[in-house]
Amino acid sequence: MPKEFVIVGGGAAGLAAADTILSASGDNYVQLFEAKGYTGGRAHTDTRSIPGLPFDMGAVYLQDPANNPWTQAAKELGFETIPDDMGAVMRIDRGDGYKDVPPDGDDAVNAVVKEIAADYERNKELPNRPVMKKPRLDTVSEWFGLATSPYGPFTESAEPWQYLAADRARDAQGEGNRFVKEGLGNLVRAYGQALQERFNDRYTERLATPVTEIAQEKDAVVVYTKEHQVIVPATACVVTASVDVLAAGIITFTPALPPAYVDALKALRLGSYKKLAVELAALPDGIEDNTNYYLYNSEPEGIWQYYRLSYFPENVLVVHASGDFAAALDTVEDRMVYRLFQSALGEAYGVDVHLREARAITNWRKDPYVRGAYSYTAFIGGGPEDRSALAARDVLSKPVGRVCFGGEAQSLTAYGTLQGAYWEGQAAARRALRMA
Repeated sequence: MPKEFVIVGGGAAGLAAADTILSASGDNYVQLFEAKGYTGGRAHTDTRSIPGLPFDMGAVYLQDPANNPWTQAAKELGFETIPDDMGAVMRIDRGDGYKDVPPDGDDAVNAVVKEIAADYERNKELPNRPVMKKPRLDTVSEWFGLATSPYGPFTESAEPWQYLAADRARDAQGEGNRFVKEGLGNLVRAYGQALQERFNDRYTERLATPVTEIAQEKDAVVVYTKEHQVIVPATACVVTASVDVLAAGIITFTPALPPAYVDALKALRLGSYKKLAVELAALPDGIEDNTNYYLYNSEPEGIWQYYRLSYFPENVLVVHASGDFAAALDTVEDRMVYRLFQSALGEAYGVDVHLREARAITNWRKDPYVRGAYSYTAFIGGGPEDRSALAARDVLSKPVGRVCFGGEAQSLTAYGTLQGAYWEGQAAARRALRMA
């Protein structure tokens, strides 16, 4: 007997859930609802803004490629992957002009990195402590140390005084990263297109169709769209919308979500991460391919990370900002963000930097169907032994009636990653299948 399943959200988790359900039985049918006009979610590649550049606006790396399911997907779909073997360099001025210094080659910066690591080691043993207290950030060394620390915002998309050390301690640290030459977002999108080809008679994608309500009625789930159109009742529903979308109440649940889930969504939040891609008239002397450079920005204060890979078009840089710095940049106009980086780069290299018209920028915080970068477990107060925030990922992994949640935010060991989204989408789908 045919069984209908609904998936809300067409990112990596939603696509993995669809694959799992459709592969389980020839009697299973899936309708996938995606608010945007394309699948892939936060894994999205812009190939139009700068000709020849696959600009990954969200997910960039295949992390821990030996254990990452997207590595096999890349092989099957014909996508080339390239090892991330980039070095790291700080462009720093100690009063005698800007110089390139490796992070471990500056004593003051290295001391900050070690201090953050020591704070993490102490606080990870307690269920409810952030990595560290907020520092004064009076010196450039503190800013560089924060940026180059493995516990800093470039890793977590949140500051180390904002997220729980015990949550980070559960994260499985893999071996290395790989870039997808054609774009990681394009790989995820191709995976979705392959699903359509394999299951075209049982799989329906409803793009640009935001879901506004998910209602449970007896033995079925009914989904309502923005136009308040009633969709055919389903056996079960897998929800892969971001935690910030869920917390904002953009999707209404009938009956309402239990208090434990509401509380979990207060602790699970999306951090801030911003990316630019710029084409320069000419690169300043000294910028080498396949090197991560770090550069201080004075107002607002923060650190730029910028690089060019050897296969990028000539004179093109990709630029990252993260944490509170990225959040501040998200509040100003795009043209001002470009200007800030242009000014900082010109000062650091002592040249006039001219940006061409080909450029791209992200602002996930202002995207109404995402509302942030990737998840962290926030320190929301309470005593050091309070486990309520740390339990948030586990809470969201449990079904509510016939509704199952899946996404990177449910992963204990790979949150914030594309593989975490894949695995949790699969897990949510398996829970949904048990309801059939």
